[in-house]
Amino acid sequence: MMLWGKAEKRQPTHAQRLFHGLVREWLWIGLLLLPITAYLSLSPGLALNNPLYDSLRRLEPLPVDPRILLVTIDDSSLKKLGRWPWPRSLHADLIDRLSAAQPAGILFDVIFSEPGDPTHDKRLAESVCNAGNVLLPLVREGAANYSQPDTQMMPLLKCAKGVGHINVEADSDGVVRSLYLREGPPDATAPQLAWLAYEMSGELSEMPGEPLQPITQHWHREHAIRIPFIAPHTHFPSVSYASVLRGEVAPEQLRGRLILVGSTASGMGDRFVTPLSSTVGTTAGVEIQANVLNGLLQGRSIVDLPGWLAALMATSLVALLLGLLLYRPRYALWMTLGCMAVALVSSLALLRLGHWWSPAACLIGLLLSYLIWNWRRLSVILAYFGWELARLDNEPKVLPERRRAPASKGDVLQARIFALEQAVSRTRDTRRFMADGLECLPVATLITDPKGNILLANRIAREVFGNDLVTENLLEQLADLGYPPLHNGVRPALSALELVEFRDIHQRSLRMELAPLLPAEGDVALGWLLSLTDLSKEREAQQHRETMLRFLSHDLRAPHSAILALLDVHNGESPVFGLIEQQVRRALGLTESFVQLAKAEADGYQFQPTLFAMLVMDAFDQVALIAQLKGIHLVHDLDEADEGMVSADQSLLTRALFNVLENAVKYSPSGTTVRLRHSSAQGWLECRISDQGPGIAAEDLPELFSQYRRFESAQGSEGLGLGLTMVKAVVERHGGCINCESVVGKGTTFSLQLPLLED
Repeated sequence: MMLWGKAEKRQPTHAQRLFHGLVREWLWIGLLLLPITAYLSLSPGLALNNPLYDSLRRLEPLPVDPRILLVTIDDSSLKKLGRWPWPRSLHADLIDRLSAAQPAGILFDVIFSEPGDPTHDKRLAESVCNAGNVLLPLVREGAANYSQPDTQMMPLLKCAKGVGHINVEADSDGVVRSLYLREGPPDATAPQLAWLAYEMSGELSEMPGEPLQPITQHWHREHAIRIPFIAPHTHFPSVSYASVLRGEVAPEQLRGRLILVGSTASGMGDRFVTPLSSTVGTTAGVEIQANVLNGLLQGRSIVDLPGWLAALMATSLVALLLGLLLYRPRYALWMTLGCMAVALVSSLALLRLGHWWSPAACLIGLLLSYLIWNWRRLSVILAYFGWELARLDNEPKVLPERRRAPASKGDVLQARIFALEQAVSRTRDTRRFMADGLECLPVATLITDPKGNILLANRIAREVFGNDLVTENLLEQLADLGYPPLHNGVRPALSALELVEFRDIHQRSLRMELAPLLPAEGDVALGWLLSLTDLSKEREAQQHRETMLRFLSHDLRAPHSAILALLDVHNGESPVFGLIEQQVRRALGLTESFVQLAKAEADGYQFQPTLFAMLVMDAFDQVALIAQLKGIHLVHDLDEADEGMVSADQSLLTRALFNVLENAVKYSPSGTTVRLRHSSAQGWLECRISDQGPGIAAEDLPELFSQYRRFESAQGSEGLGLGLTMVKAVVERHGGCINCESVVGKGTTFSLQLPLLED
């Protein structure tokens, strides 16, 4: 998964903007880092180049070619033959001894530039001419040429098989690691002495390294190679100069060998610091020539890669890491180490093939990539944490903050850590607060994850389900409890559960409620909150009330109706019968009032879309006879075509309107008017019923809708004060409200407000 994620169609978040900015910044860093890596790879003076070369060379040391033999001017020879310089006749005798054994070639790393005893010089020249395979060194004199031999030494040089230079190159740290196989004045370059010995071995190949154009007009160098030194603990086979001169070395040991003669005695001859110096001290010039010849004989001379190719390899690996860090940021360390290992292994493999590519610049580029990447990534993360923590700090505090030591204002990281500690502490406290609050809820409450696995459950829930519940699945627990929709074996999603009231296996009436737990941003539920309310006691009370209603509506009404029927038979026989009928009808009316109030407060409402005008018409029809008998004029401003729609239980809302109208008629004097007006505004329907009765005192208005309350204005009228209580209950169950305005002596107005149905 890429760090910045796929861009969404909606507005990018703050985190996405930060990480998109990091990507753009990383591209600019890459454009700077790649040229720097290329520049470092082209810098031969980079300090890490030489230690890396020495370390990798130790892993691949060259074996010793058996054709090479050293004849050393060592301390033992100096003791036996006398102090240096020796007479050149001794060198002539040595050449004669060696030539007699028929070696492949004799390389002298001894300078014969100055004339000596003429007799000895002539003797040496004759021995060199007789041998025919002797190689002699050249000495560089000044900055533009080699030393010119004296006339006396010309015969010696003419008889030599070849004359070559023995110059070596010291790196910036003073260690000799390389040389040029051909160098000298542009018009008279000389080959390297070991290369001449290699040609005498009979193996023909092209001179390693690249021929170059002259850099200066005085001196030209080309075919640069690195010296492939042998392992520090191994040595070339050697014999002492004096031993050969005295005939102590068998001719078979010398036959067919490439013999290198040179000084190894301490304090004598040319000695150099080489990669072997850490274990064997300085290296003699003749041993350097032996190492060069050893590499040439085995075809293992080391040549530097062209600069453009070295820069390309280094920048390619750095560019690869830059891309991988964006594509797989979580594995940044391992990818960096892997790219470093690839660079080192590639360099070692090329070294085996005879080419040197320094991985130092590449390693520096890779390390810089990793460090800069982590620095910028950490900066972005700190910025994002700071932004999120600031947002969190601006959220309403559920609980008071704990006091902690203030963080240093100068250290951003320490400030972020302090803020994170505060946020974590706040989260823990909030979670504990939620858990404790959940535990104290009076209903069974559970919290689940999106798949329905229970995360939290309070004490009541554990009692309802009868087990610990945590880590259990909610659907399985509901099925075991007896939730009806799960009995068919189908397990729907939590969002599809039917929110029903059901009886469980213990015959408890449980009502289930379910709500999604949404994140602060987004509409995908993080979990679900489910509650089960035990309504067993409420349902028992409801059943008892329904029983009482049946008793009131049937068992009490039936005897009263029978009494009225008997009284009708004996109507007029006695005034007592009239009084009895009056009391029976009063008792029947009171029973009806109790029944209507009980129905209004019950849960058995049946709502349906209804024209409010139709309800008013029905109520007017029922009260018309009463108004007519009393001489009250009824007026309304509705007609049956009025389109005001409400959701209503028609019978109960009609009864409520009837009660208000009946009260208006009952308390109004004859010849007055009871008026009903209506209006609609902002989704509400308002119905105002006004009379011209005696009115209600202001101190009585607050208790107007209470049960069994009778006021002075109601004196002389029958009733228990239940009618308006029933009206208020019905109107509030319809989502409305009722108010009363009254002025004593002028009349009363009741205002009923009901929500209109939307289209």
